[in-house]
Amino acid sequence: MSDVVLGITDAPAARAREWALRRAQARGVALREILIAPSRDEADAVVAGLTDADVLVLPGEHGHPYRSLIAAAPCPVAVVPENEAGAESGAEAPVRHGVLVGVDASEVSEHALAFAAAEAVSAGEPLIALAAWEPVSVGTEPGLDLWTGALPVDLSEATAGMLERMLEPIRAAHPGLEVRARVEVGDASALIEDVSHEATLTVVGSHGRTGLARLLLGSVSEHVAAHVSSPTIIVR
Repeated sequence: MSDVVLGITDAPAARAREWALRRAQARGVALREILIAPSRDEADAVVAGLTDADVLVLPGEHGHPYRSLIAAAPCPVAVVPENEAGAESGAEAPVRHGVLVGVDASEVSEHALAFAAAEAVSAGEPLIALAAWEPVSVGTEPGLDLWTGALPVDLSEATAGMLERMLEPIRAAHPGLEVRARVEVGDASALIEDVSHEATLTVVGSHGRTGLARLLLGSVSEHVAAHVSSPTIIVR
């Protein structure tokens, strides 16, 4: 089984180290450390050492500076925030439950969904599959003697149908897994960030799709990496 790799950067990493150690111990594999700091332009050299890694663990930073490394890594990348979001100093940490995964109709999303389901089964927690769509408007050409107002297009049914199709193989592969399907209206990045405050773990694909599928989810990995509120794994 592949090692868990902890990326040592110039950011505080006590919580990332603890998370990586727990994951390595749970899987019975070694925890390996690689130095990334202080230079932030060593993606190629780092990537070469990750071909057989289970996951690369990085400390969370606001406006994450390792976007190129996250994009190029051949393995999943976990970004673990140093501070528990939602908990002020001296206050109790928020109650978290479930593995959250952002879903669209892309192949990368299929990989993320399968990965998240396996994580949920391993942790004994429910899988929360979230698909989002944003309202769009369809109007007539200007200058024509036709109604020129905006006609809102409701994509909720289409999005729900897409989500159920994506979940069919997951339900078949994990019949005992509790799956909670959620369809929300709004910006996918903001919605996933908001719901992640309630989740033990968040999983997203490294990129989404263009066209209609992009409207349903879009590419959220960069936003999530820059605004993590809980341990988040980005899957290729």
